[in-house]
Parts: sequence; C-alpha cells; structure tokens
Amino acid sequence: MTARRFVSRVFLVLVYVFVLGPVLIVIYDSFNSATSFPSPFESATLEWYRALFHHDEFLASMRVSALLAALAAGISTALGFFAAYALVRYPLPGKNAIQTFLLGPLLVPQIVIGLAMLQLLSLAGLQITLAGLVVVHAVYVMPFTVRLIMTGLARFDFSLEDAARSLGAGPARTLWYVTLPLTRAGLIAGFLFAFILSFVNLPLSLFLTNPGTATLPVTMFAYMESRIDPVVAAVASLIVVAAVAITILLERGFRLRLFS
Repeated sequence: MTARRFVSRVFLVLVYVFVLGPVLIVIYDSFNSATSFPSPFESATLEWYRALFHHDEFLASMRVSALLAALAAGISTALGFFAAYALVRYPLPGKNAIQTFLLGPLLVPQIVIGLAMLQLLSLAGLQITLAGLVVVHAVYVMPFTVRLIMTGLARFDFSLEDAARSLGAGPARTLWYVTLPLTRAGLIAGFLFAFILSFVNLPLSLFLTNPGTATLPVTMFAYMESRIDPVVAAVASLIVVAAVAITILLERGFRLRLFS
C-alpha cells in the first residue's frame, strides 16, 4: 500500500467518524442506565426503550410525523419529477434561472419559512392544520427531490420514449411503462430522502403545530424543555435504525442503488 493510499484511507475513516460519531453516541447513550442525558455510561439497560411505549405523546406524534412525511414526500416527488423531466428533456429558456428558483427554499432559513407560513395563514384567516404542514414541508423538500431525480434522468436514454411512441404508445403509456420504471431509483431515492428530511424537521413545524398535529421533533423539543433523559436518545435511535433498515431493504431487496 502506497503512502498516498494509506493517507487517503485514514482521511476517509476520520470523515466517517466525524459524520457518524454523534449518531453512534446517541445510540450508545440510549442503552445507558443513567437518568440524565448525556452522562457517563453506568450499565446497559433497555429501560428507556420500554419507557418509550408508556409515553403516548411520542407514539401519537410519531404517527403524525409519518403521515406528514409521507404526504409531503409524495407531493414533492410527483411535482419534482415533472419539473426535473422538463429541465432535462427540453431546452427551456432560462433553464438556469428556473433551477435557481427551485432551490429557493434552501436559501431561506427554515425557521423564517415557518414563521412566514404562520403569518400567511393568519392573514388568510385559516387555522393551523395538517394540510398547512404538508404544504410547507413539500415546498422545503422539493429541491432535494428535483436534484435527485435530475441525476437519474441525466443517464436516461430518451430515444426509448421515441421508440415507444413510434410503436403506437401514447404519452401516458410511455410515461407509465417506459419512463417511470427506468427512473424508479431516482424517484424512490428522492421520496426516501424527502421523507426523512420531513420526518425529522423541527424549525418548519415549530410555529405550525397544535396539540393535535404535533410532530415527533416538536414533541421531543417540548419534552427536553422540562427534563432530559435517555428516552429522547431511544427515540432518535429508533429513527436511525428505521432509516437504515429501509435503505438496506430497498438496495438489497429490490436491487436499487440509492444515493449513489
């Protein structure tokens, strides 16, 4: 092994440790019997995972977050696909300006977007509902779905669509039987990434929730205002494990290369 390759591998390991270190610490502390978080490790226990199921507020907010993330990711993936398709397929005038416009939600702090959405609902005389949360989350995650789908479409051979139409398939059948199956990796990756971003998002939901629509991050934030114990670490660990399990299932079970 050359010195350059050794240094490269050491640097890569350090990057992984830096990125994954906080996640591993959270999982590690979720098995800690100490009653505060974070704290030195005392002994291994599953008490905090058992205690989680006695907190109805976590279970209810988890269901709300899952529904919210699924709806927001579905809307952003559907709209993002058509936007990405048009940007890749056709020589649109002002294409760069359109791409920059679609990235706009990333340029504004999330907490500002949430506050602006709250003011907009107030001016319109509308109440805070799950629908408002879905809209603002879909707007925020759409730039990610557009980028991931555009990456998948960049390798797509559009002559296959022309061949399908020359054989008598209409635009809808071509889209359903040719375009979507061949770009499903980008679509699923965009949906999964948008789902995770929406599920764990706090700033956007902070101003737009009520007791009936409180998301899991908002509930965790409110819980930690009064006390901090490893229950929150157990919740976070379950989220990490679920995200990793879904990704592995899609990549291995359905043979899809996501985020590559």
